[in-house]
Amino acid sequence: MFRLPPLETLRVFEVAGRVGSYSRAAAELGVTHGAVSQRIAQLETHLNVQLFQRRGNRMALTPSGVRLHATVSLALSQLATSMRGLASATMDSEINVSLLPVMASRWLVPRLPRFNAIYPRISVNVTGNRALANFRTDGIDLAIRLGNGHWKGARSMKLFDEDVFPVCSPMFNGGKLPKKPADLPGQPLLLDRNIPWSLWFRAAGLKVNRRILGTSFIDANLLMDAACAGQGIALVRASVAAPDLNSGRLVQLSSLRYKLPLSHYVVYPPSAEADDRVMAFRDWLLEEAQLG
Repeated sequence: MFRLPPLETLRVFEVAGRVGSYSRAAAELGVTHGAVSQRIAQLETHLNVQLFQRRGNRMALTPSGVRLHATVSLALSQLATSMRGLASATMDSEINVSLLPVMASRWLVPRLPRFNAIYPRISVNVTGNRALANFRTDGIDLAIRLGNGHWKGARSMKLFDEDVFPVCSPMFNGGKLPKKPADLPGQPLLLDRNIPWSLWFRAAGLKVNRRILGTSFIDANLLMDAACAGQGIALVRASVAAPDLNSGRLVQLSSLRYKLPLSHYVVYPPSAEADDRVMAFRDWLLEEAQLG
């Protein structure tokens, strides 16, 4: 029977792989650089495989390290979620979460029953807001935001990257849908003010010299509702399109996806790390993100 390495060794590996530095891992764990290096060396000897390699000032995961890190991260997250669920089983509490309205309605809310099943006595209050919450004044415990991972005075952990692609109702244009990317510029386009069509057209190798006209939306929920109603073709985020694609309300018009330069992060104040209910929700979000 294969002998598992110590849990603390796996925890050190997870942190080192996530931050890409033994020194930063040591600071996060409250141990010395040598202790981190020793734990990683022991794990590599135990598995007889190299997990890290130096790249400039960073300690980068090898291909084997990347595979193991994904598994270890998910396993530790699931373990933390389960243990926090048991610990909070007799504790009534609530958590206030802020995120973009479209992420609230089309990504978080459909998943909340799974959190409620694990933590039946933690009430989740969801606020849809396009502005980043002020954790000191708004009464928000945790937020999900699209950005570069850096928010002053806050901690953040990456959930997932974001891609965009074109969709429309299957009944758009009487069911006569565009067959290739070059067909799209001449169609009625729905515009998201935060995601210009020019990004996707450029990725598709299309030169569109004229100004792109169409109905414009600030709220991505309204954009997607308009697309579902057959009013035009929308460029939508993969993270929030799944419910409408799975139900058949929308169809994807091209396999080409444009990766946005920003990613989704869970964001919270440093003080939240001492709050079990907030950390339980954070770990559950990370687990959901890895499950897809």
